Amino acid sequence: MFKWFLTGEDQPRIKDPARIKTMYRSARFQAVTAMIIGYGMYYVMRMTLGVAKKPMIDAGFTPTQLGAMGAAMMVVIAIGKFANGFIADHCNIKKIVPIGLLGAAVVNTILGFSDAYWVFLVLWAVNGVFQSMGSAPCIVSLSQWFSKSQLATYYGVFSIAHYVGEGATYLGTAMIIVAFGWHAAFFMPGIACIVLAFIMYRFMRDRPETYGLPSANEYEGEVAQEKQEQEVSTKEAQLMVVRNPYVWLLAAAAICLGVSRYSISSWGVVFLQEAKNMDLVTAGSIMSLSPILGGVGSFFSGMISDKVFRSRHSVTTIVFGIVMLLGIIGVCFVPAGQKMLTAACVVVFGFGLGVILCFVGGLLAVDLCPRKATGAAMGVIGLLAYGGAALQDIVNGMLLDSAKVVVDGVTTYHFETIIEFWIGSVILMTLLIVPTLWAKKHKEQEEGQP
Repeated sequence: MFKWFLTGEDQPRIKDPARIKTMYRSARFQAVTAMIIGYGMYYVMRMTLGVAKKPMIDAGFTPTQLGAMGAAMMVVIAIGKFANGFIADHCNIKKIVPIGLLGAAVVNTILGFSDAYWVFLVLWAVNGVFQSMGSAPCIVSLSQWFSKSQLATYYGVFSIAHYVGEGATYLGTAMIIVAFGWHAAFFMPGIACIVLAFIMYRFMRDRPETYGLPSANEYEGEVAQEKQEQEVSTKEAQLMVVRNPYVWLLAAAAICLGVSRYSISSWGVVFLQEAKNMDLVTAGSIMSLSPILGGVGSFFSGMISDKVFRSRHSVTTIVFGIVMLLGIIGVCFVPAGQKMLTAACVVVFGFGLGVILCFVGGLLAVDLCPRKATGAAMGVIGLLAYGGAALQDIVNGMLLDSAKVVVDGVTTYHFETIIEFWIGSVILMTLLIVPTLWAKKHKEQEEGQP
């Protein structure tokens, strides 16, 4: 059964340059489009719980229970991303990513008909198994179809998938909840994504060589890069990832990214409702600006880094870490009632996060590793990033419960300590990036380059 997932055999090389060009152009467009839409829907299947938290609390779930559900999924995603990253380097990505979406969609559909905490806890963790089959395999596919010099640009283009999904969740899910109740927010998108998973399978691709095409580096004329890639096996390349201290430093920064990113995406709507006195649709609409601007930031992240910062990706990351910090401080401290100013701060935070996510979320690590170990690099980063995401759900849930005040039967939640936790995670993430300013120089010295 497992052999079915493995990448196919290399086919005899096509000789016609015109046909190669046509096939490459078509495959790239179809695969990238399918991954953006499909992986975006992964996020819809992942983030419904964040938007539905307030109605679910009103229905009897506690913040600690909701935090435990989110943490369970994030722990499973962390472990699954690590494993699937290493596995994906050997597999046909076309057979991994659509199955993950299909499984997540089935889980969400089932949860739409449940009210039991333990059912949610178990199945939300199972959802994590399927969620872990998305990101790392998609980046492996990008590294197979685009050369090393193109990867930053197309990684940024693909990264809008996160924000397509987040935006659809914040706005669409909030509207579904208002119209049909919180149960519908799980099963209605779930049914739609079951159909989408089969469409995604139709348009994704295995490696270029399995269709008789040259590798992406060779196709783009980057012969020296391709020769260097072929000097090591996939296993050797993966060991290089594990032994690289800068990869682990980036993984530590990814923990902080996971904390800050998912604190806002999972608890931001509740924060705006409780701390800023907004209704659900207003809070969801304002929070939807974060993924929208995040998508813009991700889309242009590679271009910004290459054109403005002359491909010094670590410098780009530090600068936008500061931008992200200014945004989250604004979101936390803008007075209640200032909806437009709050929205502006969410925009700043979202744009900074969009750029940061591309680099801390994997590109900085992938840039330091051979193409054959792209999945392994993403797996290491994903392991710790989602460890941070799991940590924030537990900590935020406990902090919110501990800050609960009941007066005359009315429950009020205070966010002072949570705000310190959110802001501190962004500061620490930015500081951890600083040593990577010397990472490429270290890599060149190891490879014996001048």
